[in-house]
Amino acid sequence: MGASNAFSLIGYSGTTAGIGDTEDARLDSTLKYRVNLGPIRASALYQLSGYGVANEKSAYEFGVGTDYQGLSVDAIYSQTYDAISASALSAAQFLVEPANSLAATVSDNTSYMLLARYTLGAANFYGGYERIQFDNPEHPLANDTSGLGGYLLSVVNNTAFTQNKVLQISWGGVKYAMTPDLDLMGAYYHEFQNSFATGKLAGCGSALLSSACSGDEDAVSLVADYRLSKRFDVYAGAMYSQVAGGLANGFLHDSTIDPTIGARFKF
Repeated sequence: MGASNAFSLIGYSGTTAGIGDTEDARLDSTLKYRVNLGPIRASALYQLSGYGVANEKSAYEFGVGTDYQGLSVDAIYSQTYDAISASALSAAQFLVEPANSLAATVSDNTSYMLLARYTLGAANFYGGYERIQFDNPEHPLANDTSGLGGYLLSVVNNTAFTQNKVLQISWGGVKYAMTPDLDLMGAYYHEFQNSFATGKLAGCGSALLSSACSGDEDAVSLVADYRLSKRFDVYAGAMYSQVAGGLANGFLHDSTIDPTIGARFKF
């Protein structure tokens, strides 16, 4: 689905692209190196620490891949330190903290990703898997740290992952060219979260809605895309998603469907 916000679970959420947290979907102040060695491609990226607001941390990524006939495969390893997941203050925190400040959960995150695409005639088949592990930070951040966008992080949690959180995401799909101008696409996504709760909730299963309990999310999407010209196309589709257990925490409904139609002009 090309990381579509409407039709792709991994496009709608910055978790997969951000090594666990949306803020890291785009890394700045980085050094990047890419090289092709025959059929093998390799890349490395390193984020320099200490440059700019909310960039006191470091992060690095390594990638390797190859193409063979119609098959393309890639593997990516990522590590980020002091990753920040910002959120609104609770009602109780709002009474004592600055009104324009935020709460934050801090972690060191590790990601492994495997990706594949296979072309067979008019069809392209896609598949992927990512495993993200969240650990308590080696270098905790203090309250009143300045975060992304200059926001004050007045309540900082550095101990949310005494029991490691592991989020696993898998997906597969196909894109089929019915005609030179009409593409039909279908995709399936699945997320699974382990239980990382401690204390009375330790080992809690998917029957509970605590965000630290185990849980699942599934999504299915179908889309038709028709190109009227080289730069202009129209599309229609829908994604159905369902959450359960810990991944349902904060949702008003445990399932939803989002039929969408639109037009797109590429400049």
